Amino acid sequence: MEFESLDIEGSYRIHLTPHRDDRGFFSRSWCSDSFRAHWIDFDPVQANFSFTNLCGTVRGMHYQRRPRPDAKIVRCTRGRIFQVVADIRPGSPTFGRWIATELTESNFIMAYVPPGCAQGFQSLTDNVHVEYFMGERFDETLYAGFRYDDPLIGIKWPLPVSVVSTRDLSWPPLQQTEAAMRLKPPAEPWELRQ
Repeated sequence: MEFESLDIEGSYRIHLTPHRDDRGFFSRSWCSDSFRAHWIDFDPVQANFSFTNLCGTVRGMHYQRRPRPDAKIVRCTRGRIFQVVADIRPGSPTFGRWIATELTESNFIMAYVPPGCAQGFQSLTDNVHVEYFMGERFDETLYAGFRYDDPLIGIKWPLPVSVVSTRDLSWPPLQQTEAAMRLKPPAEPWELRQ
């Protein structure tokens, strides 16, 4: 595994290293020693899977509040997604920024989302499969989010948004949440990094 530090403090793009032979390939997708070597304190306690039918669908932006903010490892095992991380951690030097990574079934890249950041994605194909490794158990009382089109963060989705859940449309504006007390719009857009 190769760890690429991103523009949000504590976030990484993780490139899996396929070892190929006539059968195909083998790759490690989790190693606690490798994560600790990069100063990432992450122990998965839960794994989740999502299936998204239609291209253009947005899921997110989701996070878990204190006292149990959740870190995540996200990977796409079928199709393609535009995966977004938004820093909503008060006091963070990258507070208010967002970054995106295209995750696909064939590029063997995972995204590490640090605790206190929100995460979401847009499906770039039909029939998308996404797996999440969670650093905290889901707690309905701490589960939170903000709308995919919240102007305070200003995410630039690559496709017209075709489907969003009722729940994701019902999140309050980010400026009304505790996390955004000091949040200001970013000075510049944060675009997809390949």
